[in-house]
Amino acid sequence: MIGRRTPPRVDVDQLSADLREFARRLDGAIADLASGDGAPPGFDARHFLAPGVPRVRPLLVLLSARAAEVEDARRELDPAAAEHVAIAAELLHFAVLVHDAALGRPGGRRRRVARALISRTVGFLGGNHLTLRAMELVRVAPAPEILGDLVEAMRDIAEGHALREACRGRQPSPDEALRIAEHTGAAIFHFACRAGARLAGAPRPVVTALSRYGRHTGLAWTVADDLVAFDGTLAVDGPGGLEDRLAHGRPSAVLAWAAAEDPGVHAIAVVAAQTLDPDRLQALLARVRATGALRQARALLIREAWAARQALSTLPPSRARDTLDGLAGHLARVGGGPEPEAAPDQGQS
Repeated sequence: MIGRRTPPRVDVDQLSADLREFARRLDGAIADLASGDGAPPGFDARHFLAPGVPRVRPLLVLLSARAAEVEDARRELDPAAAEHVAIAAELLHFAVLVHDAALGRPGGRRRRVARALISRTVGFLGGNHLTLRAMELVRVAPAPEILGDLVEAMRDIAEGHALREACRGRQPSPDEALRIAEHTGAAIFHFACRAGARLAGAPRPVVTALSRYGRHTGLAWTVADDLVAFDGTLAVDGPGGLEDRLAHGRPSAVLAWAAAEDPGVHAIAVVAAQTLDPDRLQALLARVRATGALRQARALLIREAWAARQALSTLPPSRARDTLDGLAGHLARVGGGPEPEAAPDQGQS
């Protein structure tokens, strides 16, 4: 356990440069693999690679691998294997985006535009193509357990898609919206952090700690993204913004909490999604903000971010661990919570 040891000074500039270079190399590889041989007709990965969007899942693989490195590790970290697994994590994320784009919200303007780019059939085949690519990448990883972790993540994602289909045409309950988030975004973060630990040959307690960190951070990240869409400045054309969220019919915990308190929110959201009219979007924002939904989202976000930081307290001090801790701390600030200076202590003397 960490106890009261003081973490070493973090060379933030050097680590940031390393991470930027890692992300830069991956972007081209991800696009080539996702749109290469075997991709369905009409599929173009560039539709899902927004310029300037950070690849957080690949970085979680690399950071977790570095944070898990210990003196008695069974193997040295293989940079090529780390990149392959990192790409696999992002391909899982793309598979979810493809599913969202193909599904859309019936009757919405964005849905009609999206159909010109990607059909329901292409969405299904594209998702399968991406997950198969991910399996090809991890099956040669030095840690064979990673393939099992990937299959588990794919099973989680499939359950999330099935639950979303079951909610089609109605407003999901808050519990359903959170379960979908746990089975998609949180499941991919969980895989990324767990796979990173396995790449480093970490012992089971370290693998478990980083797995917990990934699961909690993934849910916090999803809720934060949802919260910003409803609590930030309205930017109807921004990727991941309110317009994009409504157009694709993505389940929203904030919207679910608001509709549970004010049933009229659902009808307003349906009209706003169909028209994407700025005035109607503003009316929806005002109606949602009048409920306690944003407060509930912030509370959950802070709890999940805190749980993620607690999971890191069993890891030895390192630049990578501090960076992971900083990510969770940033999410806590999005929720309006306090940010301790270091990973939470477990109270050891």
